[in-house]
Amino acid sequence: MPKKLCWSSLAILATSLLSTGPPRVAAQTSNVVCLSLFNWMVNSKGQNPCLVTAYLAGACNGGQFEVYALPPNSAYLGPTAAGQNPCQCSTVTYATLSACALCQNQTYIAWSSWDLNCTTFYPSVFPVDIPNGTAIPAWAYQDVVTSDLFNVTLAETTGDNPESTATHVQSTGSAVTSTSAVSASLTGSPSVTVTPTSTSSSSSSSNTGAIAGGVVGGVVALAAIVGVISYLALKKKRSRVAPSAQFADPAAAASYNQSMHTNPFTPPSTETQQRLYDPSDPSTFPTSLFSPTILTTPSHNYQSSLSYPGQTGRPGGYSGAPEV
Repeated sequence: MPKKLCWSSLAILATSLLSTGPPRVAAQTSNVVCLSLFNWMVNSKGQNPCLVTAYLAGACNGGQFEVYALPPNSAYLGPTAAGQNPCQCSTVTYATLSACALCQNQTYIAWSSWDLNCTTFYPSVFPVDIPNGTAIPAWAYQDVVTSDLFNVTLAETTGDNPESTATHVQSTGSAVTSTSAVSASLTGSPSVTVTPTSTSSSSSSSNTGAIAGGVVGGVVALAAIVGVISYLALKKKRSRVAPSAQFADPAAAASYNQSMHTNPFTPPSTETQQRLYDPSDPSTFPTSLFSPTILTTPSHNYQSSLSYPGQTGRPGGYSGAPEV
């Protein structure tokens, strides 16, 4: 069977299962018998969630409402645009009817599908007087708007108490105006209306914290950049430092080169050089003679063959006038 046809049949079936009935003596009834597994859903008056739902929906219908058992593979649908009212557009009624489907081992729809035609919905609150003769369990006040679904595990954990009655009402929410039903049907999602809350101070604190964090981050980043630039400049400066004075001083360099390469021997001037010997010319007679060096033993310490002024003769050398 096509999915669209299945839902159309389901809509017709669900509409007949939630009946207001013709005008008659006030009565809220249900023929549903829940599985024993869901006995924790029963309130202090012995009413299962299906009968509780009949009381709640009847509060906006002159006390008349009936909830019938679901056939296999079916679910209860939300109110129509013409039949929507505060009682059926309350999350409390949605929760008790979802529990009613569960206790029959059937499925249930999401809150956003349930409130599709509601112009105003009432989160976690029942907007009118609770009828006498029933008690709403505590688990029926859970937040289904945020989760978009009735949470059976949370319901069982929460339990029945404290119950809300005609004389003891548990109010935990306020009315919220929905967007248009046409818009909701087009998007297929629940309408969302933000209710004013005390968030100005927290928003201000968040903005202040964000600004302070941004300033601190900027200062740290700037300090890091300055540090990197200073390091690079110092490194560049060090790479251009002149060599040490020992190597840069021209005088020291010249002295160093001179000491390594200057010959200490200075030849005698031409004026003091001796003339050739002439036996007939006494002026050519030598006043003193150079003594040749005679090597008597092998040596690797080679010495100059010339004597410098002031050098004494070596033993064994010949000195005296030349023989004619």
